[in-house]
Amino acid sequence: MSDTTTDAPADGGTDDTTPSGSAGESQPASPPHGETPAQAEPEKDYRTLYEQTLAQSRKWESRAKENSSKAKKWDEAEEANRSEAEKLQSRAEQAEARAQTALISAIDAEIRAAAHGWANPADAPRYLDDKARYIGDDGEIDIDSIARDVAEVLTDRPHLGAAESGRRGPNPDPGQGARGALSVAEQIRDAERSGDHREALRLKTAQLLDQR
Repeated sequence: MSDTTTDAPADGGTDDTTPSGSAGESQPASPPHGETPAQAEPEKDYRTLYEQTLAQSRKWESRAKENSSKAKKWDEAEEANRSEAEKLQSRAEQAEARAQTALISAIDAEIRAAAHGWANPADAPRYLDDKARYIGDDGEIDIDSIARDVAEVLTDRPHLGAAESGRRGPNPDPGQGARGALSVAEQIRDAERSGDHREALRLKTAQLLDQR
């Protein structure tokens, strides 16, 4: 029988023997159950990002130029339309002004014709300055109102009348011949029937003057 014996460690002691390969080494900590080790974030490609940003910038710049061009064309069209409308309006206003001037001239002519008993008939329009009141609703000149107003002015200002001894009635129409002298009313009626409104106006004015 062999005399070799194995000494057992004393109670409370430690065994000096350690597993092979474990001396001086530490094992890495294991991640918690269910988690995977964190991976390193990949490095950004800044050149690619720059090129993408530059491309977007150029695209929006191109769109901005297109929109600006469209807006400019729209403004030019608006200006052209506005200019044409303004031209038409100006022409209409000029035509209306010419028509108004012609109408006033016609009224002044009727006033002068009605003022045949004045020393200077050309002065009569100055005393009848409200020309618009002699335009009827139908646009025609109201010669009856002109005759009345001319007669009233001459009555209020007799010094405007022609220097003559008394006022004469209207001259009889030589064409009446054998019919004899017609009354003023008949002469007015005949003048209106024949379309001689100027003569009718003259007769009415004379009639009004004789009545005063």
